[in-house]
Amino acid sequence: MARSRKLINSLTKYFILSTMLPFLLTIVLGVQMQQRHWTKQQLVLTDGYIDSLAENISMYINDIEQVIILPFFDDEVMSLLNRFSRQDNVSFTDQTVFNNRFGNLISSIRYVRNDFYASLIVHDNKMIYSNSNFNEAEPIEGYDWTKEDWYQMAIRAEGNVVFYPPHTTEYYDQKDGIKKISLVSTIRNLVTKKPYAVIKIDILPSSLATFFSDLDFGVPYIAYIADNNANLIAAASSESFMDNRLQTSDDNGYRKITGYDDRLVNHIQHAINDTPYTLNILLDKTTMMMRTLRIYATGILLYAVAIIISMILNRRLTRRISEPITAMREILAEVEKGNFSVHYEGKKNWELEELGSSLNHTIKDLQELIEKNYVAELAKEKAENRALMSQLQPHFLFNTLNSLIALIYEGKYRELEDGLYNLSDLLRYVLRKDNLVSLREEIGFISSYLMLQKERFGTKLTYSIEKDERILETIVPRLILQPFVENSVIHGMEPKETPCHISIKVESMDSERIRMIISDDGAGFDSREKDYSSSIGISNSMNRIRILDPEASISIESMPDSGCVVTIIMRKDVYNESPDSR
Repeated sequence: MARSRKLINSLTKYFILSTMLPFLLTIVLGVQMQQRHWTKQQLVLTDGYIDSLAENISMYINDIEQVIILPFFDDEVMSLLNRFSRQDNVSFTDQTVFNNRFGNLISSIRYVRNDFYASLIVHDNKMIYSNSNFNEAEPIEGYDWTKEDWYQMAIRAEGNVVFYPPHTTEYYDQKDGIKKISLVSTIRNLVTKKPYAVIKIDILPSSLATFFSDLDFGVPYIAYIADNNANLIAAASSESFMDNRLQTSDDNGYRKITGYDDRLVNHIQHAINDTPYTLNILLDKTTMMMRTLRIYATGILLYAVAIIISMILNRRLTRRISEPITAMREILAEVEKGNFSVHYEGKKNWELEELGSSLNHTIKDLQELIEKNYVAELAKEKAENRALMSQLQPHFLFNTLNSLIALIYEGKYRELEDGLYNLSDLLRYVLRKDNLVSLREEIGFISSYLMLQKERFGTKLTYSIEKDERILETIVPRLILQPFVENSVIHGMEPKETPCHISIKVESMDSERIRMIISDDGAGFDSREKDYSSSIGISNSMNRIRILDPEASISIESMPDSGCVVTIIMRKDVYNESPDSR
């Protein structure tokens, strides 16, 4: 029972180790591939979304620019500006007319758009028009407009629209402290290109931030617009903690973008057409990583459930296989000690029942054979040969079952099934009542035995059999070669880590003698110091050969790491001289 439990525990351990790596690799690689695919898909969708968003912002700013070019579409406004440019002072009447005319021109825009903060027109360093939807204060009288950066930039732009970053206005008698984004340009004579005035349109940054209100990327984000000088124009975030992902600093009243931590965010950037602005999206990486961790946790949980179920089924299967084989092994151990009273009790409707029945028949036959022949006729040549044979049979069975148990340890269940059927065929040969067989039958048995070992060791074992067809009908003792071949497998091949080759050659020396050579390139040993009497199989084979042919010779040559060569030379006509021995 202790052995059975040890075997089951070992098989369970090997099962867990053999399944853990594939399961975990599947989980890790599967999650990584899924995450990579999900990230790629998200970036593709996000890129398309941002492209559409940038186009909407571009259209919005283009609408604001239309306000700047409105004066060019009104002849009276342009005529008044031309008159202003030809005289030193603007009369109150002319300025009133201009205010009304231009006010009517943009009134439809002012009152419809709630993001329209203020408009201002400055001619010859004098304010000739001012209006605001949010600030009722008036511009400071006599204010020097030329000192304003936006004014100078508009003059240098020579009619092009200038986008001015968020700033506070200092030229109202009541300062509101609200930051505005401005579009400034010069109103010029279309022919001479002479500037008439500077026009400035103020809008609130929040008007651009409204474009971010309906964004949904599936993860926390911060969206912002920046100009070519890294000035922050507008920004909005889905979560408050995302505000810390964008690094900014104050520079002369302007909020400058200094960078972001690319370990925490994915950055997507898109230019806004016809503007110096870029649209930027920072997506939170930590949320993506948390989703990945949840997938990992789910996969590991599923693996744990699967491995528990598999362990339960595996233990049932291994117990069903190991318990009968362990019981047979214990019975054979008792038989080797000379106890033939043991009996295997198998389970019905189970694949090992046939093997168990064969084992019981073998024990019974061995007991009868020993009682009738070995004990009663030990002194006779025929009885001695059968007694040696009876010792060899349980030894062979014991070692072969050990090979099958090794297949269980290695988890080779298909090879185990094939091995059990091969063992049944081999048992029929072992349990034959005749002690002498043709060399053809013996070679066939050895070939089947090596196939059984090949199923266990795979590529580590190779073998070849060379035979002279002219001598295959020669009569030899049954199982005469098997102990030497088994010795090459167990003591030659198994201790080595590299593949081993076993060669069997049967040839005719002359008209009276044959030679059988079993060689391997295995671990080898010092044949000068070896006592073969301790090996049941080899010593019995030697005795059986010499019983039938006293002139037979058996030589074993081996050195450590140099393999082993066994040479058997015997007469061809041993059967003719020993007819009773069959």
